[in-house]
Amino acid sequence: KQWYQRRVRGNNIWEEEMVEKLKELHGSEKREVFVLMQRLNSPHVPNRFIKSGPHERSTLSDVFDTTGELGLFCVYVADAQRSVLVNEVAGPMMRTKPAANNEGGIAIGIGVMDSIVFAD
Repeated sequence: KQWYQRRVRGNNIWEEEMVEKLKELHGSEKREVFVLMQRLNSPHVPNRFIKSGPHERSTLSDVFDTTGELGLFCVYVADAQRSVLVNEVAGPMMRTKPAANNEGGIAIGIGVMDSIVFAD
């Protein structure tokens, strides 16, 4: 079975809710803001987070199921005539968030950035 989501303004719509939303927007220009993607179900890993705020001591969370997402930082620069000047990968990005969360992670304060090391 295929699962799809909408990733615009931090909103994800899953499963039957997505089907209903697409039916509701049939023939509407509002439908153009949706991006359909296959949901990837990565393995869950028991983990802990170490978090702190600007005026707080670091705290260690209880162990809970997490999931990781590997992404890429990219650079794209175009001039006023829309000629592409730079379009390249700048490096990897790894984040971990609670497996039970369907939304983003870092931007809404529930995920963390990780260090990543590639090895042979």
